[in-house]
Amino acid sequence: MTCEKVTYLIEKGYLTRLNISEKLQVKLHSFYCTCCTNYPKDSAVINEMLSKLNENNESLTFSEKEKKELRELLEKMD
Repeated sequence: MTCEKVTYLIEKGYLTRLNISEKLQVKLHSFYCTCCTNYPKDSAVINEMLSKLNENNESLTFSEKEKKELRELLEKMD
């Protein structure tokens, strides 16, 4: 499994519940990959900072075009 796929699964886990297979894949990969072991902590900090930024500026939203592009990118990764 690639680091890209693992980070995708970690982020997916913030939004939905991962199935057993996905959880095992993340744990196995993180066992030998230091970067992916640290990724959840780093991502949580970034998400918290973005949430605070958004609280201070409610006009931060994605346009419909940006939403569509993000959906398409996520679908390609799945």
